[in-house]
Amino acid sequence: MNTPKDNHSVTGSPLMCLEFIIIHTLIWGFLLCVLFYVLNLFLIGPLFRILGGSFFFLALARFLQLLFAWPNVMVTALIVTIVRCFLRRTRVTLSGDTVIIRRLRHTDCLPLTAFIRQKTVESFVGYHIIGWVFRRRYLIFQNDSGKEVKYRLYEYSEKDLEQVTQLLTRVSRTEHLAEDDKTEIMMNAFQNEMEIQIDPQHLWSCLSRRLGALCIICLTVFTLSTYLFYRMLFIPPQYDSASILLKFVGYSSIALALGSFFLLGRTLWALTVNALLKSSCPQKIAFIGNMLQIDRTMYSANRIKQVTMNPPARKLPLFRCYQITLVTTEGTYRYWLGNTAGLGHGNWNTLCRGMQGLLVSCPAKLTYL
Repeated sequence: MNTPKDNHSVTGSPLMCLEFIIIHTLIWGFLLCVLFYVLNLFLIGPLFRILGGSFFFLALARFLQLLFAWPNVMVTALIVTIVRCFLRRTRVTLSGDTVIIRRLRHTDCLPLTAFIRQKTVESFVGYHIIGWVFRRRYLIFQNDSGKEVKYRLYEYSEKDLEQVTQLLTRVSRTEHLAEDDKTEIMMNAFQNEMEIQIDPQHLWSCLSRRLGALCIICLTVFTLSTYLFYRMLFIPPQYDSASILLKFVGYSSIALALGSFFLLGRTLWALTVNALLKSSCPQKIAFIGNMLQIDRTMYSANRIKQVTMNPPARKLPLFRCYQITLVTTEGTYRYWLGNTAGLGHGNWNTLCRGMQGLLVSCPAKLTYL
């Protein structure tokens, strides 16, 4: 086990880096391509006629076309995105009582005692359930003047951020409490009883309806964009004057068809996985003293080795589902609890508080992923 005295490092997830490269390549490739064709239509063409085709201007126009015309613009966007990802890749290292946040161009060394908390900022781009959630993750420290300073963790997944937080707070919180305070907290936890009733059919119905609606939308967009591209292949000759715009529309329809097809596959995969997991959904979860009851099965806190749950801080995206994994002396047990669409976020926070109270004497057993 790593303690705060160990030298231990956490870097961003390779899958997050790959996601960043793919998404930003598509975004910047699309924007640069649009910008180039707009400039070519309204600026480069008129300048070519005014300057009379000088060698310098022809070379510059050819170079810009080589970089930003379709499909070369995607290669340009890919190279730029890879360089950006390499420059801002972050590594967090705990060395003794010092937290080192290292990037290629800059390194920050901060005292462990100045660490305050983690933070995730979400930005939703889209409409209702159709869209993409962009997340920016930070570690927040306190500087010498008492102000909070945020340090961005690029390409860190939720699991990576939780791993960093657990690394920085590895020492059990109960070690800093007096014995009387420990006893009082444990007595309060054991005296309180908490019970949550769950309807598995309702959870699955809410989740499947949303995923099913998204499947229909993706299939509709894929069909329309594919049909549009097919029509672009048979443009009458009299529309050749607008060939640049039509090419752009044609290539955009390809990108839209590919994107909707990918999202359709991702949605069908989520439906299949959740359909297989829904059989493990309990109908009742109760906390009674130092016992956890799930349906008719009782788990003693002393026999629990590890509990893994989704964090209580925020709602889940559409493709994620709530899960509880219990590792006991008898074996490993996994429970599916649907999504925010069916299980209220407040109910999940209540479950997390109940689990924290159950494991108050050994908080290291509770892990959020």
